[in-house]
Amino acid sequence: MKLLAMTYNIASGNNLARVRNLKFAASVINQVQPDFVTVNEVRCNTSDVSLHQADELGRLTGYYPVFGKSIDISGGEYGNAFLTRCPLLEREVIHIPDRTSDERAYFEHRTVLRCVVEAKGRKITVLGTHFGLARVEQESAVETVLALLEKETNPVILMGDLNMTPDHPVIQPLFKALHDTANCKDEIKTFPSDEPNGKIDYIMHSGEFETADVYSMDTQCSDHRPLMAELSMN
Repeated sequence: MKLLAMTYNIASGNNLARVRNLKFAASVINQVQPDFVTVNEVRCNTSDVSLHQADELGRLTGYYPVFGKSIDISGGEYGNAFLTRCPLLEREVIHIPDRTSDERAYFEHRTVLRCVVEAKGRKITVLGTHFGLARVEQESAVETVLALLEKETNPVILMGDLNMTPDHPVIQPLFKALHDTANCKDEIKTFPSDEPNGKIDYIMHSGEFETADVYSMDTQCSDHRPLMAELSMN
């Protein structure tokens, strides 16, 4: 079985020039044609975005949309989304415990969007997430994901903007629990999209999969570049 997975932080539909049009992100997804994609920074009926962005992405791409709220913001909601061509069997939003510190970094409550799909007769768990900026938030997020992995019985794919480069000490336990499609290297840089200087977007998977290819795309339809991985499973 072969699958094409994609993760993309769409900056709430803004391109690098801060022009907001959800067709930018949809055009990238339509060009790639993945089996499923995790989407970060998605708004739902906020005062500045008077639509449900996950549902609209589904309409523009033909994928089935799932929205996972992380926070209330601007009169609406904000979080992660999952778009899939594979049948959706389960969906769940898992909250990452908040931690506070004196570290001067923007704080935001974070979540993991857990979806189970059926791909060619096999159940697969996809964990989509967007980690925080402060180290204590990142530590809590890693611990949350590791705890989820211990309970999983399906093959797992973890995708999202983890806000850490591969050399960051906090992310190292994830590299031990899962295989990073980019081999824990910073060679496929994803941020910022015009002149990327670091890899902070990831696709990782459990041992049932093998990575056939991993690549990005030169596009400024967001401040991030998308990351894609071709995966195979016997």
